[in-house]
Amino acid sequence: MKLQRTLPPSAAPIEWRDLIQGLVGLARPQVTMDRLQAEFRSYFGVKHVWFVSSGKAALSLILQALHSLSGRSQVVIPGYTCFSVPSAVVRAGLSVRLCDVDPLTFDPDFPHLETVADSDVLCVLATHLLGIGVDVPRVAEFCHARGIFVVEDVAQAFGGDRNGKVLGSLGDVSFLSFGRGKNITCGSGGAILTNDDRIGEALAQEYAQLPDESLLGMLTNWLEVAATQFLINPSRYWFPAGLPFLKLGETKFYTDFPITRMDPVRAGLLRRWKKRLTSSRISRVTHAEQLLRSLVSTVRLVKASGRGESVYLRLPVLMRSKQEKDALCRRSADEGLGVSSLYPSSVEQIAMLSETLSSQHVPQSTMIAERLVTLPTHELVSDDDLLRLCAAVESVQRGQGLNRKSSPEQLDKQGHMQELPRVR
Repeated sequence: MKLQRTLPPSAAPIEWRDLIQGLVGLARPQVTMDRLQAEFRSYFGVKHVWFVSSGKAALSLILQALHSLSGRSQVVIPGYTCFSVPSAVVRAGLSVRLCDVDPLTFDPDFPHLETVADSDVLCVLATHLLGIGVDVPRVAEFCHARGIFVVEDVAQAFGGDRNGKVLGSLGDVSFLSFGRGKNITCGSGGAILTNDDRIGEALAQEYAQLPDESLLGMLTNWLEVAATQFLINPSRYWFPAGLPFLKLGETKFYTDFPITRMDPVRAGLLRRWKKRLTSSRISRVTHAEQLLRSLVSTVRLVKASGRGESVYLRLPVLMRSKQEKDALCRRSADEGLGVSSLYPSSVEQIAMLSETLSSQHVPQSTMIAERLVTLPTHELVSDDDLLRLCAAVESVQRGQGLNRKSSPEQLDKQGHMQELPRVR
């Protein structure tokens, strides 16, 4: 544990007046929930909105509703994604099928998608990983011709757009997350959005069966949000970051998560979501652009494949080797830079799924897991922090003795030229 300025890898700051609004929500529950629902309908241009206890709860509920409309049971998800995604699929009683990921855009590997999206597939998840907008229209065109639903995963991309349409309005149904470290937070929470009346009716039936959050759960979450608000400040984050048992930022596969309706305290914490989202988006985009300009000739940066604004929950950087990635993460830990390795493996390597997924190979996703780091972009990052981040990346690259003029995606772990693996 080192007492120094320490950046959290991701952060969604809130103000004390937001905490007060959470308590106001408890006093005026119906008004608070109705207002939030109306605001989201207007923002996304959808007819149907539901708020639940988390993003993974939202996805699990969506899958149950879609399954009720179809006899299919396979769910295609990215080979590299948050472990909460396969957790939600299994929780819904369905089976995971993997599609590899294009490491330069985070789009699905479309040639691979053609081989896995057959007549057994219920839906395909189009995931805007780290706020990088993926080509949902192309996914939808492919899926709809085969009777497959498109679920848009906007958990990390709230506030982004593609070709003038907000992310979350492009799929058949979509979900958001308001967990810690997302674009905006209420501690934990999620939302489901759709413009499809048939899907909406199925979701309404599933939602009607959900229990309410307990009063103890509401107040516990509020206290955790208040504590997080105090500790994520870079002048204080060294303390929780130095406690290994907290396992900050760790992604886990587990299926016993609660699925409840969102409570009015969480809804109250989101009372000023529009202003907070605007502030978050401006900071993340501005900081990402500064890093992009500084690092474009040094490392491979993942960029969206189409027009629109990615919101960069964090800036993804594809290092030239696992050794280089590990070196940067060690330096970050020593200097408090907030660099993160994100997810520790591809989905096929999750221990609890490895047996069932043993025949599903996603080499590009595995390579991403080995070489990807993320740089913080949130509102608490200063100009000096950006300079320190760039200096650390460049120093690590020089220390590895690699040719900085070489294209990162064409270097193997030893620095030799080779093409990225692709599934055919």
